[in-house]
Amino acid sequence: MSENENKRRWFDLRFLIGLLFVIYGFILAIFGLIVHPKAIVNWNINLWWGVLLFVFGSVFLLLSRREQRMDD
Repeated sequence: MSENENKRRWFDLRFLIGLLFVIYGFILAIFGLIVHPKAIVNWNINLWWGVLLFVFGSVFLLLSRREQRMDD
C-alpha cells in the first residue's frame, strides 16, 4: 500500500466510523464480560450491545476495504 493510499484511507468515513464502532464494541463487550449486571432482564445487555457494535463496525471496515479495491 502506497503512502497516498494510506492517507486516503484515513479520510474515508466508512473506515473511521467502522474503526470507532469496533473499538467501542470491543470495550463494551469486555466490560459486559467482566461486570455482571444485577438487573431485571436475564441477559447481559452490555455484552450483547458490544458484540452488535463490533459486528456493525466490522461490516463498515469490510465495506471500506471493498470500495478501495474497486476504485483501483
